[in-house]
Amino acid sequence: MVNIEIRAHPKYSNIFISGHPSSLKLYTKNLIPGKRVYGERLITYKNTEYREWDPYRSKLAALLLENPSTDFLKSNLNCLYLGASSGTTISHLSDIAYEGIIYGVEMAHRSVRQLIQNISNRKNIIPIIGDANFPENYAKSIFTEINLIYQDVAQPNQAEIAISNCKYYLKDEGTLILAIKSQSINSVQKSEKVYAREKRTVKNAGYEIIESLNIHKYAANHIILIIK
Repeated sequence: MVNIEIRAHPKYSNIFISGHPSSLKLYTKNLIPGKRVYGERLITYKNTEYREWDPYRSKLAALLLENPSTDFLKSNLNCLYLGASSGTTISHLSDIAYEGIIYGVEMAHRSVRQLIQNISNRKNIIPIIGDANFPENYAKSIFTEINLIYQDVAQPNQAEIAISNCKYYLKDEGTLILAIKSQSINSVQKSEKVYAREKRTVKNAGYEIIESLNIHKYAANHIILIIK
């Protein structure tokens, strides 16, 4: 049996790590002990169970391994998650924001069914069937202030979707985490040109890009923007 020592991340709230700084592995404390969501590894250390967080399956994990300067995670976080899919990343957010609520918006009915199955025991996730292009359509399902919007929507108008949801839901001084997949916007144009155009869209809407991080080694043709 491998002996793994898990320790609190020195920078980010409710994130745990193991290994050498050059090859860190990420974990979250399992909100529902004994339950896996996507076949992830469960490790018990000092009578606490942790879920290993795979950066190749979660762009948020990839972002954290790229060491952003902003700590946008906290236990009482209220998050609007656009593109929740079947529940991989949102389940780790559920572990992190155990005192908050995460609203998971997903348009594909099959993914929503999988999401509901995967997170049925997680009372701080509210799955919503909805199209992120029309934020007003799910307003009745959101009953708290939103201080973080996380968007991972593979559509051509990614920045516009993010901005429209921010205008509708994000509280003052809130944070937007925007994962941009260049191939979903323009599969022919060079990625850097696509990224530059999306950044202009964000800035022209009056938002400030705090950080821009490349996660290509985990997810090809992706960057993540941290925006205020």
